[in-house]
Amino acid sequence: MSMRRRLTNETVGEVAAPESGAITLWDDDPKARGFGIRVYASGARSFFLNYRVAGRERRYTIGTYPAWSASAARERARDLRKLIERGEDPTLNKREIREAPTIQDLVDRYIDEHLPTKSTAEGRKKDERRMLAEIGKRLGKLTKVVEVHAGDIKKMHRDITDSGRPVRANRILAIASKMFSLSLVPMAGENKPWRNAALGNPCKGVERNREEGRERFYSQAELAAISEALVEYPGKPSADCVRLIMLTGCRPSEAMLASWPQFDAESGFWCKPSAHTKQRKVHRIPLSPPALELVGRLRKKRTKGAQWLFPGQPPSEPLRALWHVWHFVRDRATVALWASSAGEGAKVVADLEKGLRRPPTISECRAEAERREVELPAGLTDARLYDLRHSFAAVGAGGGLSLPIIGRLLGHTQSLTTQRYAHLADDPVREAAERIAGIIASAGKSGAAVARLRERDG
Repeated sequence: MSMRRRLTNETVGEVAAPESGAITLWDDDPKARGFGIRVYASGARSFFLNYRVAGRERRYTIGTYPAWSASAARERARDLRKLIERGEDPTLNKREIREAPTIQDLVDRYIDEHLPTKSTAEGRKKDERRMLAEIGKRLGKLTKVVEVHAGDIKKMHRDITDSGRPVRANRILAIASKMFSLSLVPMAGENKPWRNAALGNPCKGVERNREEGRERFYSQAELAAISEALVEYPGKPSADCVRLIMLTGCRPSEAMLASWPQFDAESGFWCKPSAHTKQRKVHRIPLSPPALELVGRLRKKRTKGAQWLFPGQPPSEPLRALWHVWHFVRDRATVALWASSAGEGAKVVADLEKGLRRPPTISECRAEAERREVELPAGLTDARLYDLRHSFAAVGAGGGLSLPIIGRLLGHTQSLTTQRYAHLADDPVREAAERIAGIIASAGKSGAAVARLRERDG
């Protein structure tokens, strides 16, 4: 039994279910030709679209009532009709979607294809895997890649932000964007992308959270305290790796992957291969006398066949992490800075050292300061290893080096990356301007000392 009429929620809801089998109600909309609903003896009602492709009749199930309203199902039927008129088969497309790659498939592809190409340290790669796992959890591991839309990405970013991790939300968004960029390109051995160009990258246009710059520039006293703490660290290869970062301004990952062929290629230079640099270009930098002294000392200890400047465990592998040495160094350097300060913190450290007959730990200093109700300065407890790179640039900028020179030393390909140090490069010029203006302003004042910037000949 079948009937043709304009389907509405009222007509669909009022029709009585048959005692057995099913009845069909057809819609009379010419733009949705073949659109109808089946009413079953069980009372279930399902919208569908009948159509022909290559002479064969097919049926596409749109959805059930009342989950789908009659008007929404009709609009869907109209859209499907447009696809059919273009020669597409929506039933086949639906099957393809059912068998399409999932978010977990895309995560695995990112790990297999993209992660090995990154020059970041192993610790950073592990952190990326944690972020990938969070993406899978929030978007749904079994969600189809083609079903993710910008709204899903915005919600993920907002939820992570609302959990108190705005910077983390930005990092996860960046990784998700790279994931979906991969989905727009066919995988090796396949002829179709996982997501077509019309769908695009759902991460594009999602607004990032504003981030405050975290660059920290160590003072001369702080750098001296860090250097002294490195001498006290028992793990010599790790400590020497940090020294190389201090003396060259390189990225920590570049130092950990430093190999002897990179230093043997040209005397007095470090030739970093493109695979180890963020800019994916060979980076050749001259070594300063202190850096040459460090490399020379390491060369004397070099064993036959050794590849890495800073071997890990096993020695055939490079050093994988520096967090252990950095935690030791920043804590020991902080105590040293407290000891040399002019406040009550110096007395806390001195008294503890006298009683313990050894340098106190940072936790011992804090406990004693709390007992005495003394407030200790922050020290280097929030310092990051990467800030040694920023400090290298800051020393150069403060010494009057041009930003292009600093950029070349650091391996920057974009001048904007180096521009963050512009205010530091202005310091020597500002000092000169203040000196000149001070002399001019004091000229003619009673008792003012007369100073000349340049003596006239004769």
